[in-house]
Amino acid sequence: MEQFDDFTTFAKSLKNTATRSIRTCLAVFLAKMKTGLPNSILATIFNLNISQIQRIIPSVRTCLMTSLVPQHLGFGHIEHDAFVEKHTTPIAKELFTSANNEAVFILDGTYLYIQKSANYLFQRQSYSLHKNRSLVKPMMVVASDGYILSVLGPYLADYGNNDANITKHVLNNNLEAIRSWLRKEDVFIVDRGFRDAVEYLESIGLKVEMPTYLAKGKKQHTTEEANLSRLVTKVRWVVESVNGRLKQFRLFDKVMPNTFVPHIGDLVKIVCAVLNRYRRPIASMNPDTQDVAKAMLERSARCNQVQTLVEENNLMTKRTCYQPVDGKDTAELANFPRVTLDNLRDITMGVYQVKQARSYTKDHLENEGYEMMICRELPELLRVKIQSRHSKNTSHTLWVKYSSESGEILGWYCTCKVGARVVGCCAHVASVLWYLGYKRHTEEDSMAKDSLTSTFLNAATSSGTYSANDPLEE
Repeated sequence: MEQFDDFTTFAKSLKNTATRSIRTCLAVFLAKMKTGLPNSILATIFNLNISQIQRIIPSVRTCLMTSLVPQHLGFGHIEHDAFVEKHTTPIAKELFTSANNEAVFILDGTYLYIQKSANYLFQRQSYSLHKNRSLVKPMMVVASDGYILSVLGPYLADYGNNDANITKHVLNNNLEAIRSWLRKEDVFIVDRGFRDAVEYLESIGLKVEMPTYLAKGKKQHTTEEANLSRLVTKVRWVVESVNGRLKQFRLFDKVMPNTFVPHIGDLVKIVCAVLNRYRRPIASMNPDTQDVAKAMLERSARCNQVQTLVEENNLMTKRTCYQPVDGKDTAELANFPRVTLDNLRDITMGVYQVKQARSYTKDHLENEGYEMMICRELPELLRVKIQSRHSKNTSHTLWVKYSSESGEILGWYCTCKVGARVVGCCAHVASVLWYLGYKRHTEEDSMAKDSLTSTFLNAATSSGTYSANDPLEE
């Protein structure tokens, strides 16, 4: 309620009338953004006519675009130094900046789906071959803590409006006076869709951080490539959460009607300004997180010793040097180090892999269990074969090196695409560490069997009493 009272201070240009108040107008507008309900339902909820709803929404939109948005969105609403001081996380500073006045931005385009237009030129230009749908693309410029610096566009969706071309267009046309706001050595964190703009951005004095591409003909990133990509994703995930916050306003999560298409840009900017003013930062500004960044940088310079050990001893192809152990009855691995969830998060350097670990373990325990082997030549080297969660025909092999004497996990290596990294580990390694080091030592009962798959029939595995040789009765 306090936030809504504050929100009304931005509606001074609206007027109270005999049929609706300023607060009602703002409530109608927010309800439309948050729920995406048709005007007829909103009219019933607020005891108004449909025609009144149709007049209220554009009136509030025009009002907020002149009062709220300029104060809370756009390159002109905050100074460069203030942005760096207030909205750059310690992790981003430690990983990607070398001076205190360098700003870190995360760029990403998001999709807003729209109805097909009767304007055939616009219909062609707004049709995305990637999504096979009509859409427009706002370009989000986000700080490392989740603060939305600006929303540029929205842009069309055809082949000429990829992320790289949009970035070049923004800078070439100096939208929102961006070139005078930016400074040399500012850092742009992007995904691989911006690859064609990297050279351009670097040529004007900006630094670009992007996950590496898998080389043609290769099945796995090198340790260095995987480590550097992990540094980028440690910061870049914030923009995906910002897009998720935006889509919580269900008007943008649905197919937007043609009547709203000309005003999509204004509506997105208003919602982003609301998020900036009233929502908490997504990423932590805790100075202690700088220690995590320092540890990541230190690890990123290491090589994967377990990978080297496996390759030099030809342990990928050897079979006779391994002794199988029961993947379900892990008494034979009683000397495997115990880990806490905090230990596991220190190993993974994030929470995503820990979340995936439970599902991977559940999948294997409900089926044939983990296929585990101990190396006879190196008794504290564990080899595990794990099923991919994406493909039935794909599996990965991983190795975990540990010390029973010190109770430490010394290293790991997996044959998956990013399995060679030492800045954290992949979800496959995390699942084995979670199960052997944590889950089997807890008092929690074995995980309940998921009944979801038993709800559906499976024609690929079912067998019946009858066959084609059994004709129907006459």
